[in-house]
Amino acid sequence: MAQQATQVLTTSIEKEAWDLYEVGSNEDVVVLAKRHPENFYIQHLGYLALYELTGRVTITPPKGISNLAPLVEAIQNYEMGKTSEASKSLNLYFITQTNPLCFPIIQTAIKIYFKAEAYEEANSVITRFKKQWNDNSFIKEELICTYYLKRYDEVIKVFRDNMKLLNDSDIHKLVGMALLFLDRHKEANLIFENIPGKLNLPSFDEKRKMYDSVYKKISELEAKTSSLNHKDLEDMGFAYLFHGDYVKAEKMFLSLTEKLKSKLCNV
Repeated sequence: MAQQATQVLTTSIEKEAWDLYEVGSNEDVVVLAKRHPENFYIQHLGYLALYELTGRVTITPPKGISNLAPLVEAIQNYEMGKTSEASKSLNLYFITQTNPLCFPIIQTAIKIYFKAEAYEEANSVITRFKKQWNDNSFIKEELICTYYLKRYDEVIKVFRDNMKLLNDSDIHKLVGMALLFLDRHKEANLIFENIPGKLNLPSFDEKRKMYDSVYKKISELEAKTSSLNHKDLEDMGFAYLFHGDYVKAEKMFLSLTEKLKSKLCNV
């Protein structure tokens, strides 16, 4: 009877801890972890909560086995720069469909998967989260994933279905590039001519002339790309684009998109 009562109590405590973590009450989860050092699940959840609070690993990971252990291991590997191992640890967690999902877990997973360039896995957990919670919080990350996976038709669909949520100049550049790779040049031109935040943009031909000066010295700029600022690199990207060098334009915009990924996911 005593053993059964303890099991009920433990289950209740674990549910309380999860409910607190799910709504962002991380300080309370940490307190619970200190009160229940014998409970591996709560110890692991306390570790995740502390990571949410501090953004870094400040303690030795708790020992023991629980369904949250792969997440703890993933964070440890990520913070040690072992992104491939971190990605594999995440896979162990998500392979079990009954393991719970919530916003902070998906956010951390995307950060790690993006760093490991595991876009298929990132897209999979975003899709699972969106279906389970009917939540489009990670729609920008979803579009980035589909672009890196070269699913250009899907990029356009995600964009059209969520235009109000994707009113971002960097996202529009990716959409424009996706249209170019689909040989839908007129539509791409419209996207590039109407990038959010830039009013009264010149026509495509006028832009080509506008970036002529940049393109004429493109070899010189290529030799010092590592020292150029964001604006100069963006000008190079548009110079490539408006002179038909789509491969180099894509490479430049993808390089700039790394900064967008960092901003979105705190990589």
